[in-house]
Amino acid sequence: MITIHILIYGLIAGVVTGAGAIISIAITKITDKILSLSLGFASGVMIGISTLSLIPSSLKIGNTYICIAGFVAGAAFLLLVDVTIPHIHKIDADCDKYLKMGYFIAFGIALHNLPEGIAIGATSEVSHQMGVMTAITIGIHNIAEGLCVAMPLCLGNIRKSRVVMITTLTGLSTLLGTWLGIIFGLVSPLLIAFFLAFAAGAMIYISSDELIPRSHSSHSEFANVGILSGFILAFLLS
Repeated sequence: MITIHILIYGLIAGVVTGAGAIISIAITKITDKILSLSLGFASGVMIGISTLSLIPSSLKIGNTYICIAGFVAGAAFLLLVDVTIPHIHKIDADCDKYLKMGYFIAFGIALHNLPEGIAIGATSEVSHQMGVMTAITIGIHNIAEGLCVAMPLCLGNIRKSRVVMITTLTGLSTLLGTWLGIIFGLVSPLLIAFFLAFAAGAMIYISSDELIPRSHSSHSEFANVGILSGFILAFLLS
């Protein structure tokens, strides 16, 4: 029964990512300032989560070499994905640029949510209350992550229902991770450490290659405010 409850908490923590999409859709007119602010915010959140949560957790569970290997592998994997898709700066239509950016962010967030789900499952094996509190904390910042995913998708001129669906699906990897954390409670800590760093490398790559350059191209000052705000939020939630 406790296992079912934890899985439900993991599901809720993931599904609330869709709330970020609803907030994005509610913003009827996305100006250059809002765009720069939101993209900067997304990069700040992703960099903050990577540096303040994922990497320290990877080092604590594993060791320096596993962390570096996972980080490099995550960045290299996103580089491979990037070179197989027409680069964002070489696409003429703005909607295509934002659509690709949205898919990139969604992929990075989904990778990040997997080890978070494992954390919910693993902590629940130590204490049911600890598992619940972990799920609540993750659910709160998943709303912010949903906003990061949905904003560029909205600019990609795709159906609102599809924006909500894609954004919500990125959160469902939290449920998968929760299940893995429960079922494979004895999995090698080094493997978990590797994937924590893998997610960090992927998110840093996305921030550097896509989010930060695009946020500054529209309105640099608002981009900086967004980056700092996103990083502070990640710090508070870490």
